[in-house]
Amino acid sequence: MSHPKLIFLTLLSSLIIMSCDHKNVEPTEKLFVNGAIYTANEKQQVVTAIGVTSDRLTYVGDTQGALQLANKDTEIIDLHGNMIIPGLHDVHIHLPGIVESDNCDLKSQPFSLDNMVPRLKQCISRLELPDGEWLTVEQWAFSQGNEPSNAYPTIRKALDSVSLSHPIVLLGNDGHHGAVNSYAMDLATDSNGVIIGLTKATLNKEFAKFKTLIGTDKDGNPNGMINEDARKIVNLPNLWGYPEVDLQVYQSIGRRLASSGITSTMDAALRIDDINNFAKWAKQSPLTYRLTAAFYPEFEDYRPALDESINIAALITDLRNIQVTHKDVTNLKIDTAKIFVDGVLEGDPYAFPPTLPNAASLTNYLQPIFSSGKESLPVKVINYVDTKSDLCLKVQQQKFQNFSEKDFLADHGFVSSQCLESNGVLEKEYDFIYNYTLALYKAGINVHSHAIGDRGVRVALDTFEAARKANPASDAKFSIAHAQIIHPEDISRIADLEVAMAFTYSWVEPSTEYQMMVSPFIEPILSEDDLYDPSGYVYKNSYPAASVFKAGGILVAGSDAPVEERDPRPMLNLEKAVTRQNEVTGRTYNSGERISVRDALDAYTINGAEMLGQSTLTGSLEIGKKADFVIIDQDLLQLEATDNSHKISDTKILATWFDGKEIYSSGYN
Repeated sequence: MSHPKLIFLTLLSSLIIMSCDHKNVEPTEKLFVNGAIYTANEKQQVVTAIGVTSDRLTYVGDTQGALQLANKDTEIIDLHGNMIIPGLHDVHIHLPGIVESDNCDLKSQPFSLDNMVPRLKQCISRLELPDGEWLTVEQWAFSQGNEPSNAYPTIRKALDSVSLSHPIVLLGNDGHHGAVNSYAMDLATDSNGVIIGLTKATLNKEFAKFKTLIGTDKDGNPNGMINEDARKIVNLPNLWGYPEVDLQVYQSIGRRLASSGITSTMDAALRIDDINNFAKWAKQSPLTYRLTAAFYPEFEDYRPALDESINIAALITDLRNIQVTHKDVTNLKIDTAKIFVDGVLEGDPYAFPPTLPNAASLTNYLQPIFSSGKESLPVKVINYVDTKSDLCLKVQQQKFQNFSEKDFLADHGFVSSQCLESNGVLEKEYDFIYNYTLALYKAGINVHSHAIGDRGVRVALDTFEAARKANPASDAKFSIAHAQIIHPEDISRIADLEVAMAFTYSWVEPSTEYQMMVSPFIEPILSEDDLYDPSGYVYKNSYPAASVFKAGGILVAGSDAPVEERDPRPMLNLEKAVTRQNEVTGRTYNSGERISVRDALDAYTINGAEMLGQSTLTGSLEIGKKADFVIIDQDLLQLEATDNSHKISDTKILATWFDGKEIYSSGYN
């Protein structure tokens, strides 16, 4: 439902636009004229001029009308046909991670294992790491490269070759994947904090609950891949690799956002210390963007004992306290909590046996048998394990005793563990996800859920529905990030529950290499053509933006930076929302789910403002709203009209204005 004030402002803006009589309108301090200005108002109007006085928009209309408002003190900025759009809202981003550091950083570039080894050795030398100190490697492209070789059949072997004198961890550029060497595995501790090491034996005993998150080789030994919460057992120094928010990092974040045209954000997972740091620096150096912090604590700190439930009441209390502590910090809002419902949807076709995805799926994952060896790259599916066969039923029922895995592989062409079935895991116990969602909603706190698999999305929607039924008077909002696969039956529920869907649109045009990490585990894929079969489940239901929009759902935009890239890349995300086209292959991934430029811009502006509870303040260019806007060098609507939407990502940010002040300029004027 639209806010009454927003309706009034929209109506007033429309009257100004349509009126030719401006005699009673106060002269403005600055006029921007002769542009293509997308307002993102309710009618998705385009005008040619706007006026700014102090920090507010005082005119929205045509250039002729604007010039009638000028006096001798008015500054007139001629746009020369350049475009203005409202300040962009990135509603799912991890701000500390968008700043580069001097640490070992693979910069999301693909490396084969052969090429990775010398690169990491250089890091140890450059950083002058003493023996025993961690080598933490940031921005590892887990979904590109990593091809094994005869010398390095597993990532563990590769990392062991880098060093056996340092524990090493690769931090996936998605925040979910990881890989470690043998030294790091030797540091693994059990639930009592006793070092027992990660081995085949401990994986089947003390660490059995993490089996779906830890890769193994054909003999059942850990192969180096260690994902999600399983990474904690080796006591990593930093789970995500983000730097502490000191003043330098804080200011670098502001500069990067301004140069990207981003004037409002939600950091999707901030701990209390992070929030305190942002608040401290904001008092010294005011924020140049509107920051919503999504509270995400270390949940184990709220579990009194290993066999007890997480204390939800304590979580709510701490969130309330930090809200009060920082309630007077300008442009900082703490009204949202983050929940990880599930993990990620990529498996590992290079491992043997292949590591399955861990996102929560409505069906059991398939067990593909991939080609192996450097000569068979790119990887292909050569067969599937029949997990319903008599042989696999015996394995599942543990009717084999003391058999030789080597003989099993020789006889059947796969290892016994490939008979096992999994439909992924939830990041936390279902009862916690359910009860925490209800408690947050009851307290009037917005719920932002990470959900990737179709079962993960359904669980999020189920808990949202239960929360609304239990607390119908709450005015809190729901949102979901990512939603890589959505079952068609859940599309209408998204609209009914008014869930804001924060898609990362740059992910909807995958390469074949990437898609081989996903599709073969969900449906039979025996050729590259199968990946792009229009009747395929993954193809039809991956990031179904248009379907959500047509059903009445709310589309917003979140880059998830530094996932994949530290750069938030809003123009690339806008382009891919409109084209869904891979620039290398020219292939479009389910063209029926493309959306228009106007609707993509709305996702990044007014819809984002609605999700963040600030649509009466920002999100569109309407009289009375904040003067947050971006000047760009291409007319995106004209690109669409001339079938040149594939050029949107070439767009340059010329200037960013926040609160009526220019906070970034490329020196265009």
